[in-house]
Amino acid sequence: MCGITGGIGPSAPQQLLLDAQLKSIEHRGPDDSGTYLNNGVGLGMCRLAIVEIAAGKQPATDAAEQIHIVWNGEIYNYRELRAELEGRGVHCRDSSESEVVINLYLEFGLDFINKLNGMFAIAIHDARDNSLHLIRDRMGKKPLWISQLNDGTLFFASEVRALMLARPDRTLRTEMIAEVMQYGYINSPNSAFNEIHQVPPASVTSWRDGKTTTATYWTADFDSKIDISYEDALEVTKELIEAAVSRRLISERPLGSFLSGGYDSTVVTAYMAKLMKEKVHTYSIGFHSAAFNEAHHAKQVANFLGTSHHEEILSPDPALVIEKISQVLDQPFADSSIVPTYLLAKFARENLIVALGGDGGDEVFGGYDRYLATPVMQSLNPFLGLARVGLNLAGKKSIGGSRKINRVGSQLSPKASLAARYSSILSLTQPQELLTLLNPNIYSNKAEIAYINQFEAGDLTSFDRMLRSDFVAYLPSDLLVKVDIATMANSLELRSPLLDVNVIEWGVSLPRKYKIKGFETKHILKDVARSLVPAELIDRPKMGFGIPRAEWLRTGMKEMLVDTLTDSTATQRGWFESSEVKRLIDIHMAGEDNDSLLWPMLMLVFFFKQKTAYEMRISDWSSDVCSSD
Repeated sequence: MCGITGGIGPSAPQQLLLDAQLKSIEHRGPDDSGTYLNNGVGLGMCRLAIVEIAAGKQPATDAAEQIHIVWNGEIYNYRELRAELEGRGVHCRDSSESEVVINLYLEFGLDFINKLNGMFAIAIHDARDNSLHLIRDRMGKKPLWISQLNDGTLFFASEVRALMLARPDRTLRTEMIAEVMQYGYINSPNSAFNEIHQVPPASVTSWRDGKTTTATYWTADFDSKIDISYEDALEVTKELIEAAVSRRLISERPLGSFLSGGYDSTVVTAYMAKLMKEKVHTYSIGFHSAAFNEAHHAKQVANFLGTSHHEEILSPDPALVIEKISQVLDQPFADSSIVPTYLLAKFARENLIVALGGDGGDEVFGGYDRYLATPVMQSLNPFLGLARVGLNLAGKKSIGGSRKINRVGSQLSPKASLAARYSSILSLTQPQELLTLLNPNIYSNKAEIAYINQFEAGDLTSFDRMLRSDFVAYLPSDLLVKVDIATMANSLELRSPLLDVNVIEWGVSLPRKYKIKGFETKHILKDVARSLVPAELIDRPKMGFGIPRAEWLRTGMKEMLVDTLTDSTATQRGWFESSEVKRLIDIHMAGEDNDSLLWPMLMLVFFFKQKTAYEMRISDWSSDVCSSD
């Protein structure tokens, strides 16, 4: 696991820039670092050594020194691929994954990507034609950011903060403010800046002679459904998940699992317990607020599986925690579940370097209640107007206008399409609320339009449209961003067996009836879990990995909230209508929850504060570079 950075072209990074960039992301790889510079090419990496520790140094090159690579991630089938190469007469000089990747590229060209099973962001410089290829894994587990100058130079990095050093001329993309307020995150391939973008998941961006092209090498097939009995489907699902877990047990550093006691993490941990010779070390956290504490469920599962369980019940100072997390974010991000994810990673990192988690089960096997609710709500479209009238009357009788009534009312309004309905259900803030809250010069509906267009593309069932939408937007741009930031900020690698390509391709091929049974979501994966642990340990309502957000904003974060959103700097910035901000804060402090509006506002302003502080450090760095010249 590494952080990578570099560039190619007339203004390619030199040693001082590469060193500064690597310093900015050294949390991703504190064990080692290295750079390569030659003829308009600069590559850098910082390494978290986990597999083939002695042989895995980067940048790596082939015997003829024509191919140079830096990369981030894990190739879980690299040993099988090395055997395949040797069967073709290709000799690998050492046992590292890098040596396998280089020789696969030399043997198969860019088609080698389809052979990889893993999570990765790979940069390959080919001196034979002076090209650079940037490759991102199928799900988008590992980040890969790019920026191109007018002179054709292409920069890349694992984090935006490293590209900020190379692009002091970047400009804020103001459309992202409405996007973060509505959805809580910025969707790929965009960033907070006009000049910085992502290589999309399952894509290759290639540079040659100052020109870049991006091509997709894999897509999940939501169209084709397999014809198989449920009993056989269940057995295949078990076999594929067990194999995926087994592949992710390769490590020369301490390895364990995140265990919430829910279905997904239970399945992963149970197979670890079955496959590992030693006891599995499991980790969970909870909060003293009972509504946000699953720790006792995790402990029950851990006791049954016989793991060595580690638990921490927290009463953190929320202002200090949020301040810390805002420092590791280089993009606005308003999914508050990053807080417990970060705290869990911090706790686990006391003993672990690698953890396995249950990410991906909901998006592949249909685990969200909204998959049931959305079509029902849309089918009631003609009758929702009457219900809305009654709700409005109730709202007029409540003091200040009930926020809860307003949120329910947003779903009692007719929607033009299933796509618009699904977008509305996923939204933290409804468009009509944004029109009131945002400065007219800031408001934008571009993200919503793009979301709806993506949802409606192709010819799929309603169910598969919802799954695909979460798979291509919510999963890579929210959930996987969250776990990557939270774990790598603590120099911890997280592996996700349920996002194994074989599990994904199998899962999306299963018919709806195996995922939704009556009112039960994720039916087949829940049956896998029930085959591994007693049903009474796991059959309970889905809780999610949350925090007492509304309570924190009223108590430990109150001063931070008020000062940050109402001070003169925030007012002069002009993103939000000041009178509306004050009104929302007052209503929240009076006991009516407005956290779904206040939280993303707070995260946006924190981002801007961190951006300003980082720009000051960049200015200092630039001055040092100039003086050293």
